[in-house]
Amino acid sequence: MKKNKQSLHLALCFPQVLWPRILTFVVPAEYTGTLKYLFNTIRILFMAERKKNNAKESTALVISTGAVKLPSPQQLLARLLVISMLASLGKLRGVGAIGLLKILPEIIHPNLVELWKTRIPELLQPLEDTREWDQSRYWKINDVAWTIQLSRDFNQQMDSYGNTSVEKKFLWKALGTTLASCQDTDFVSSQIKEALAAPNTWGINGITSILGYCAKNHFEIVLKVLKTFQDREKFFMNRCKGIFSGKKSLTKTDVMVIYGAMALHAPKRQLLPRLDQDIVSQVISLWPVLGMAVMNKFYKKYTETGIAVQDAEDEKFKFSYKEVLLSYMLDFIRDEPLDSLASPVRWKVLIAIRYLSKLKPQLSLNDHLNILEENIRKLLPLPPLEKLKNEGKTDKDTEHIHFLYERSMDALGKLLRTMMWDNVKAEDCQEMVNLLRMWFVSQKEWERERAFQITAKALTNDIEAPENFKIGSLLGLLVPQSCDTLPSIRQAAASSAIGLFCIKGIRLEVERLQDLQEGLQCDDVQVQIKISSKIAKIVSRLIPSEEMLMFLGETLDGLESLNPTCTKACGICMIAALKEQGAALEDQLLEILGIIYHHMPVLRQKEESFQFMLEAISQIASFHMDAVVANLLQKPLDTKTLWKALAENPASSGKLLQALIDKLENELEDDLAGTEAISVACAIHEVVSTGTPVAGLYPKLFTLFLKLVSCTLGQKMPTSTLNRCRRVMQQGERQQIADPCRLSTTTLKCVQAQAMKEGLAKESDEGDNMWTLLSSPSRHHIGVCALARSMAAWQHRLIPDITEQLFPSLTSSSENYRITGAAFFSELMKEPILWKHGNLQDVLILMDQTAWDSNAILRQMAIRALGNSASGAPHKVKGKHKQIKLESIVRGLYHLAYTKVVCESLKALKKILELLTDRDVSFYFKEIVLQTRTFFEDEQDEVRLTAVLLFENLASLTGRRWKIFFAEEIKKSMISFLLHLWDPNPRIRTARREVLIICVPFLGLQELYGVLDHLLDGQDLPRARDFYRQFCVKLGSAKKNQEILWILHTHSFTFFSSSWELITSVATKLTDAIVLNLTYQYVELIENRLQALRKGPCMSVQRAAEAALQTLSRRCKEMSIHP
Repeated sequence: MKKNKQSLHLALCFPQVLWPRILTFVVPAEYTGTLKYLFNTIRILFMAERKKNNAKESTALVISTGAVKLPSPQQLLARLLVISMLASLGKLRGVGAIGLLKILPEIIHPNLVELWKTRIPELLQPLEDTREWDQSRYWKINDVAWTIQLSRDFNQQMDSYGNTSVEKKFLWKALGTTLASCQDTDFVSSQIKEALAAPNTWGINGITSILGYCAKNHFEIVLKVLKTFQDREKFFMNRCKGIFSGKKSLTKTDVMVIYGAMALHAPKRQLLPRLDQDIVSQVISLWPVLGMAVMNKFYKKYTETGIAVQDAEDEKFKFSYKEVLLSYMLDFIRDEPLDSLASPVRWKVLIAIRYLSKLKPQLSLNDHLNILEENIRKLLPLPPLEKLKNEGKTDKDTEHIHFLYERSMDALGKLLRTMMWDNVKAEDCQEMVNLLRMWFVSQKEWERERAFQITAKALTNDIEAPENFKIGSLLGLLVPQSCDTLPSIRQAAASSAIGLFCIKGIRLEVERLQDLQEGLQCDDVQVQIKISSKIAKIVSRLIPSEEMLMFLGETLDGLESLNPTCTKACGICMIAALKEQGAALEDQLLEILGIIYHHMPVLRQKEESFQFMLEAISQIASFHMDAVVANLLQKPLDTKTLWKALAENPASSGKLLQALIDKLENELEDDLAGTEAISVACAIHEVVSTGTPVAGLYPKLFTLFLKLVSCTLGQKMPTSTLNRCRRVMQQGERQQIADPCRLSTTTLKCVQAQAMKEGLAKESDEGDNMWTLLSSPSRHHIGVCALARSMAAWQHRLIPDITEQLFPSLTSSSENYRITGAAFFSELMKEPILWKHGNLQDVLILMDQTAWDSNAILRQMAIRALGNSASGAPHKVKGKHKQIKLESIVRGLYHLAYTKVVCESLKALKKILELLTDRDVSFYFKEIVLQTRTFFEDEQDEVRLTAVLLFENLASLTGRRWKIFFAEEIKKSMISFLLHLWDPNPRIRTARREVLIICVPFLGLQELYGVLDHLLDGQDLPRARDFYRQFCVKLGSAKKNQEILWILHTHSFTFFSSSWELITSVATKLTDAIVLNLTYQYVELIENRLQALRKGPCMSVQRAAEAALQTLSRRCKEMSIHP
């Protein structure tokens, strides 16, 4: 009766002829193609009838009892809702269905009127097939019977659509949602049981969707029914048995998927307490070794589980099966082949892992790293995409492979992003990025490309990073890749760098970087380098200074491992950063230099990379020269190239030499030289040898190295220092014993060579021998004197500065250094021009004191200085202190243990006496003459020569007081003068001739003038025997001279035992001449001595003695004496 009234009411709302016919065509599936016209017609008729009658809106849909059977309100609603989903596909019937739903709510059910005002506008928007049907609309109806009927009508329309159609999928969701809103739990339970018992009715996808949505409000019911079903089913039937029986049962896979859908849609507060034991444990117990299709559902199920737990937002919940499930996922990944991408395993596993990894308990860092590494190793090494796509047999296969590739790469990037930024430790984030390092430098472009794409996924989106997250290392890793061979890598690298700045909240020049990033599409390498340089300058300004160490470390790694273009970009980045922030790196300086040295052995093998490294050190040195110098000096490595680079780089060369000089000065402050000083010397050698100008620093350089040479005399060098400094020595010297003094001398030689190039010095007359002398402990002072002589006149403009800095050497605690100073100043004292510009008066005073020093060489040099002052400052010698100077020099004549002091004293006296009068010398005259005579027979040629020359000078200073005394000393010296006329040294022979000529007048022997004149006039000496006979004949012609002959004869005896054979021989010949002129009273004393000489070892002496004995025999016969 009620249905008849409803039909009548509905018929009255429309024209009586059209309405029944049109409405019956809405629900049947065969009329689906005409619905767009039908919906439009119904809408027009309904609106026209409403306007005509202006009646109240109906409150129920009336079903006619006439010949035409109208659809029920539930049927009409179900049909219209299904068709409305087609609006999202652009189909007009879908739009028409929405229009009818908008104007017919009161006819379908009065409780829908208010609800429709908000829900219909949503349907007018583009819809997706995944849109959920909100169950709240059915709670608004609150009519159990009406809802049950609606669910049945949804169920009845299932067969009208294919399983993959939009309409069918919507019906599953709508039915599940309707059941969820149904308050009759028995009905709901029965529907679920029927579905599980007869899966063909809805299909496994339908059951999964319906039960999932039903669980939103009836989770416990669905779970209970499903578990009961599991308990009753044995799961022993295989697929074949299902076919034979005509019935298809749910498989383990189906149940697994249903559990996943339930977890995804269930109320979260109800889900979490039941998740582990009632859902996950059940699924794991079902897990066998299944095929690909089952795996896909397994991944989906746990992805849904992860999403469900995440959505619950329960901070206390811990998913106990997390590790077990993750291990399953990793097993799947490991089984994937590395040569193809035919299955979606990688993609789906990555998604599942991403959601599971977010759940508590939190994974450890090692777990994160292991998961990421396993997935990276199974995705990045795949062949190039084009090769993968070629495996497809059809275009569809190719598209599918491309689809899987894109999705897999995207999923891996999201997984990295999730694991990185869900971590609270910045160090852990960095460790995860480090997993990609080996792929960033892969020789295979496609592997590098994938690594950078993944990194871009993790870094370019808005992220909340840990507070102390450092970007310096990543920037150093990424920015140089802006010059990679692939534009996709260049873009990804730049994008990632920009993302890092955004992460740190540094947005100052992001737009500028983005503009530059666009230019990286260009394939021109020069353009890429230019853009990379601009990026590097911007990045260098933005990097936090405290992270510069990490940035530079990465760029140095890049210099070792990247391709040539990226290597150049690394170098550009490193130099730009140091130029921009080098001044602020003082606290990190040692670490930065340590990293550079660490890379040096490898970078030496790569020319361009090594040059960048050298430039980096030079750039650092331009800001922190002293620190860099100190650090380099401590390194046990060959720093030759580093010093050279610093010297040649304009940014550092100006400060380098000064810093090294300061360092050397500090090391020599106590007049002692350690290994550090030697290292500095080696460094300066390298710097100066590059041609670094020394003009402004030359006086300081010169005096410091002269000091170093002095302080290292006789030292031995530790092996470690030898290894560092061996390069300074010449090739032939390297095999010799390590000698720090030789190293120091070599560097001084280098400085002098550069000074000569700059016109500051000239080469010594000694040549290379001077440098050998300088490094010799026993002859060092000789080398210093030679060096001073080469500088004295030539460098008179620089000498004042040199003398000022060298003056402290005269009072140094180091004896060697005092010797060096004394030797150097001793040569300067003879230059008049230096007395005008240099403070040599104070030097003269100290030299006078040093002349009494216990060290023989110091005394020698001091006496030489006093003597040379006669040439440089005669007025100082003639001054009031001349007696003091004479005293100091005369004392040197008594230093018999060291002949050179004596010799120096003799020379000094000769020079000074030339400036003094007999009165000035009177007090010391006798002492000087006596001491001078003692050196006439000295074994040293120079001493003999100097003594004779001084004696010659003394002749002019005798005056009346000392004339007789000097004549007597001449008599005693006559034998020496005569014998040494045939001295082995020609200079001594000449000096003896000259002194003999000067001294003979003191004896009043005018008869000898002729003989002596002949001696001086001749180019060559006459035969000794002939000369002596002429000399003795002239001398013996006067009776008064017999005494002189006898004195000559007696003094000649001492020469019979001379170590010089020549002197002994000529002494014997002189005796022969004397015998011929002696009277008989002197003859008898001679024979015995001549007999002894005849038996001597030397043949020439024997012959001379034999001749003398014959002469003696003849003389005796003449005087009637028997020998």
